[in-house]
Amino acid sequence: MTLNDSILINNVESFSSLLRFNSPIYIKEYGAGGTSSVSFRGTNASNTAVVWNGININSINSGQSEFNSINVSLFESIDIRSGGGSIEFGSGAVGGTIHLNNQLTFGNHFENQVNSSVGSYNTFHNLYKLSYGNDKVSLRIGAAYNQSDNDYKWLGYNLKNENGNYKNTNLSLGFAYKIGKFSKVSFYSSNYNGSRNFSGELPNPLSAKEKYKDLSFRNLIDFNYYKNQFNQILSLAYLTQEYQYFNDKNTSNYNFGKSERLISKYTVNYKISGKSNIQSFSEYESTIGYTDEMDKQNRKQFSQSFIYSQQFKNKIDFNAKVRKDFNSDYTVPLVVAFGADLKPIKNILVRLNGSTNYKVPSYNDLYWPTLGNEDLIPESSEQGEMGIAFKNKQLKLDVGGFYINSKDKIVWTPNGDPNRPGVWVPINIDHVINKGLELKMEFKINVIEHKFRFNANYSYTISENQKTNEMVPFVPKHLFNGNLGYSYKKTSLFYQHLFNGKIFTTTDNSNDYSVPYFIIGNIGGSYNLIKNTKNQLDLGLKINNLFNEVYQVLPGRPMPNRTLNFNINYKF
Repeated sequence: MTLNDSILINNVESFSSLLRFNSPIYIKEYGAGGTSSVSFRGTNASNTAVVWNGININSINSGQSEFNSINVSLFESIDIRSGGGSIEFGSGAVGGTIHLNNQLTFGNHFENQVNSSVGSYNTFHNLYKLSYGNDKVSLRIGAAYNQSDNDYKWLGYNLKNENGNYKNTNLSLGFAYKIGKFSKVSFYSSNYNGSRNFSGELPNPLSAKEKYKDLSFRNLIDFNYYKNQFNQILSLAYLTQEYQYFNDKNTSNYNFGKSERLISKYTVNYKISGKSNIQSFSEYESTIGYTDEMDKQNRKQFSQSFIYSQQFKNKIDFNAKVRKDFNSDYTVPLVVAFGADLKPIKNILVRLNGSTNYKVPSYNDLYWPTLGNEDLIPESSEQGEMGIAFKNKQLKLDVGGFYINSKDKIVWTPNGDPNRPGVWVPINIDHVINKGLELKMEFKINVIEHKFRFNANYSYTISENQKTNEMVPFVPKHLFNGNLGYSYKKTSLFYQHLFNGKIFTTTDNSNDYSVPYFIIGNIGGSYNLIKNTKNQLDLGLKINNLFNEVYQVLPGRPMPNRTLNFNINYKF
């Protein structure tokens, strides 16, 4: 599934909002603008790999990515892939992967884009992007700024979202240069600087005083040589992440953490024939992580993987994959994967996939003072998937089932240490099984100048701890979202709909601490004032939570009431 520029521009509020209404992924968010994480197929947040231009950027300290600290506006496209991806992307790519792509294209072009929006509760979003290219050079520059008071009213209470304000700045750079006829060098850089307060919760939001600052700096350089059957890429990356946590925003005292990652990767792609291909990935990584309460740790890892692809008479595409990691802290199991796409008749595709995947413990899991557990071992999983897809010019329909068998799953629980009841510590759970069904649909039709489109995602997920036979917390059985769009000449309209099923928030599945299902909808539209070969100007309006529904994603944290957002998008 690919979310392109037209979808991104309708969901500038946050990465969480974009995924909530446009993907089959459950979003766990501590109030609008707060800490946010995602869950594929009932797995937890650390089982999702976020991949920036081919590099897994999950934090070594927490083992996951924080989605409200990622600005979606500066990417040309975002790819969402369900299923295991440990062979290509390493630890944590168990439930699925999310790919953040900056695209560098050659050819004569010079384009600018300015997008500015203002919304309820002093919410502002400003974006500038430049794209330039010729036969030798490609350049992309982007800058984005977001801020909000975020003090929306809590429906059903005489209260509002206290201490929820945020602001952040994101700068990005992409540059590519053709060295010769068969080679080029590419450079990507991204800098994010954010500050936000953590909003209060029921019953006393006025007590909220927490503040959080985070800074990330990512750099990647690729040397690409391609000739005849060979394509070789040498990649070097340097990534840093750091945070400051203020228990009381009115003081200068804070806790901090930082990580540094140095990655070198060598990729070789050899085209054996028109029907077969083999790839080799060799990667070395050195990672340093520490906090003010945790000593500096240095983990080193080398991995080698191979992928073989074969096509048979344009009817079967088969691939086999294998990866072995050598980790300074752990013995990581060999992982393998097999997949096949079958095309028995026109417009029909049957897919079969099976894989083993893994996740190593994060630094927080192991070394957090008084709570970390150095006896943890890596998670491992086996999973299978079968699906059938239909595609023609108007309709895309995909139905599939999945099964994930996870062992030694790492979870934080208040009952993990019998000597310290009630204290949250990480442990390995023996056995968790995730299974379910997914449906994806996209339909579009043009009637003269009237254009209609509809897409939808539905997932049914069961995630059970095999020891207790209880549902794993924060997994809705039912999740549905749909988008309906209509355009005529210069006018475009859209409606977004979400059904989020009931979730349990405790391991014993207590109804007293569950979150009921909720249904919300957004509506919006845009009008094209100017459109010619050199200029395009659009004015847009969006109403979030159209029906002013009372809902919570997590207990005690009401989400926003009806809000408005007005935006201007100018390309020249």
